[in-house]
Amino acid sequence: MNLIFRSLIWLIEFTIMVGLAGGLVDMTRMMGHEAIKAHKTGIVSLRELNQKLVGK
Repeated sequence: MNLIFRSLIWLIEFTIMVGLAGGLVDMTRMMGHEAIKAHKTGIVSLRELNQKLVGK
């Protein structure tokens, strides 16, 4: 009985760990996608910033 109980606890812990790992992978991919999108749209135009700093 004790072996069955420990096996169930291990299975529950393993399932939670796999779920958390999958969530972290999904969030990392989403953050990468958002970073690429922000880089493409450009929060601040570097060309305009350079022109303002140089005074042209």
